[in-house]
Amino acid sequence: RKSIMNIVNHLKSMINLLLFSTLALVLLTTTAIAETPFPGKLPVTVTSIEAANIIHVNLETWPGFRRDIRIILPDLVLPGQGENVKECELTLAKQAYDFTANFLSEAKDVSVKDMWMKNSASPDAISSIYTNNGTLDDALRKEGLAKPVSARNEPWC
Repeated sequence: RKSIMNIVNHLKSMINLLLFSTLALVLLTTTAIAETPFPGKLPVTVTSIEAANIIHVNLETWPGFRRDIRIILPDLVLPGQGENVKECELTLAKQAYDFTANFLSEAKDVSVKDMWMKNSASPDAISSIYTNNGTLDDALRKEGLAKPVSARNEPWC
């Protein structure tokens, strides 16, 4: 009788482990799909520029299916955001917008890579914009027209 109880307890432990493993696998798979529903590098067509860090693009998410997505550049703070904006910050914000427009119009190849989205139906995504001249977010930082979020409290001018 004691050995039968040991076998039953062992089987219960194995079943619990199997259920936990299956649940963990489902959660990991679902999370990965929800965060990057369109993995890899995808060529895009820029349709409009809302701000230096917000670009509207059109891309093929599935063969033969195109859609518009609003791309928000990651980890980027622009001048002119927040309260008590100074005139010099507004000037820098205009320069950042103009720089973005020129950078993207001069690019031969424009793409996004591993966009993070709330879900595949979301109209917004977070991604760098890749071009043959580098990423837009790196170019904005290099020109002094954007900062990483960690430097958001540093003065612009």
